Amino acid sequence: MKTYAALAFALTTLCSPLHAASWQICRLDVQIVNVLKQPYPQLQGRILKVAPTTPTTQCPQQGSTLTFTPETADYQNTLPRRQWPRKGQSVQIDYRYLDGICKGDGHPHPCRIEHYPLMGR
Repeated sequence: MKTYAALAFALTTLCSPLHAASWQICRLDVQIVNVLKQPYPQLQGRILKVAPTTPTTQCPQQGSTLTFTPETADYQNTLPRRQWPRKGQSVQIDYRYLDGICKGDGHPHPCRIEHYPLMGR
């Protein structure tokens, strides 16, 4: 028990604290212009309106094209294909991103985790 307590104390005093970043959110109105099949199913849309939730959020520009895989509103799952909007439809997306450091290949590098949940589906 003493060894465990000593190890816990050492880890809490020697390790620097970790700081969690927060999700940045952009509310986007998007018109679907294409349904892509290659290299895997995705939607392509033209951004009609952009509304960042904070002034420092880096949102895609209005009028630009966005290629994405639609997700559920809780961004936990890909939306089933039968629920995807069709070409010509307009949808609202709460585009979310989190910037951080990825270590997948053993070499830390900056990366961005992105989610594209469709709202109201």
